[in-house]
Amino acid sequence: MTGDKIDKERLNRIFQGECTNEDEQYLLGLFRDKTLTDELKCQMKRQWYEVNSQEPVSVENLDHILYQLNYDINTDSGRSVKPVRKFITLAAEIAAVIFFMISLCTVIYYKTRAENFNKTWTEIKAPAWTQANFTLPDSSKVWLTSKSSIKYRGDFLSDRTVTLDGEAYFDVRSDKEHPFTVEADNLIIKALGTRFNVASYYDEKNMEIVLEDGELLINDRELKKSVKVTPDELITYDKFQDEFQTKCVRAKSYVSWKEGKLVFRNDPMDVIARRLGRWYNVDVNIKGNNYDQMRLRATFIDDNLEEVLYCLERSLSIQCKVIEGGIGTNGTYSKKKVEIILK
Repeated sequence: MTGDKIDKERLNRIFQGECTNEDEQYLLGLFRDKTLTDELKCQMKRQWYEVNSQEPVSVENLDHILYQLNYDINTDSGRSVKPVRKFITLAAEIAAVIFFMISLCTVIYYKTRAENFNKTWTEIKAPAWTQANFTLPDSSKVWLTSKSSIKYRGDFLSDRTVTLDGEAYFDVRSDKEHPFTVEADNLIIKALGTRFNVASYYDEKNMEIVLEDGELLINDRELKKSVKVTPDELITYDKFQDEFQTKCVRAKSYVSWKEGKLVFRNDPMDVIARRLGRWYNVDVNIKGNNYDQMRLRATFIDDNLEEVLYCLERSLSIQCKVIEGGIGTNGTYSKKKVEIILK
């Protein structure tokens, strides 16, 4: 497609929802061709303003949807996902408004019909090996770590509530009339203007909330317990015991992951294994008992899996074995596996 002019009549037909599978493939090809980026931006802006000339839509920032566009294109096309810096660079090169072209009969339809749009959900995911950095419609900024996701409703500007699965760092724009709320597992976390990190993994018994700046109010869903958080405080919530613990920490060390650092803070071996699995997208199994007594403090920056495992073997009484993945004889794909054997 490189060097071809954009078929404006075809774009008009697609934008009106009159499209075939061939049209959709043509559109995906436009997005993948960097030589057409500038022309595509102009065309999408023109199309967007024409569609919304009769019914204004309040959208301050579309970076959040732009990220979803790039995620969908890369995963659906079978192309490998790039490392975080390259991935975010790719997303930044495409204007946010052009997302609405690929949305076709979903987002376009609901954007122009507010009563239905407010009932829809937008979900943003950070694929394995990547991190996502984007801006929500209210101008609040969010960082998602590998294999984490958030979702929110179409009426986000009036109800600033997101649901988190995994780990995220939030830099919230202040709006006293519309508090910012994060729902994670059994907790409801409310903020006005603040910066904080929430780690809520389904396979870990504890949740961690650490505040860098501002103030947070944490409640359980039954509103039976409430905790106020001040800067440099870490709140650990035991999901099974339904208990909170508060500890003074250095908040910056808990949010360094958004700078590409893999950090272990006196973590036991089972937590280390799960975080390695999420960070490097591998299956990690532990062989042996009493791994709760084996803990690690370490920070890794731009280290590959093999380098991290080598350091673990030097620091702990363990042996690590890597089993390469690939296509099996039955045609199925298996991920790379790591066995951690306790000595």
